[in-house]
Amino acid sequence: MGNDTPRSAPPPDGRAVAWLRDVVRALEVVGGFKLSLHRPYGEAGPFLDVVGDEGPRLAEVIRVRREGAGLRGVWSWGEDIEGDGDPQVAAKAIGKVVRPRM
Repeated sequence: MGNDTPRSAPPPDGRAVAWLRDVVRALEVVGGFKLSLHRPYGEAGPFLDVVGDEGPRLAEVIRVRREGAGLRGVWSWGEDIEGDGDPQVAAKAIGKVVRPRM
């Protein structure tokens, strides 16, 4: 990859949890989601389970990675979530995947 930080490197736990909590707050405003923030022991880093409360009950696991001095959300399949690290924009993108009618 050519840089010092691997693309998949999780950020320090506190920053990642704060970013995920911002996403949780944004999704709670919209409503219609079951949200579970997990902080596993070890190097895996925290993650957020998001399940749609309506319709087909789609679900997604959201992780966080470092990008320069900032953070970005990452889909379960490894792609960055849109929004350049903005938790509000990421929450909208997550909502569209988990609740497509949103």
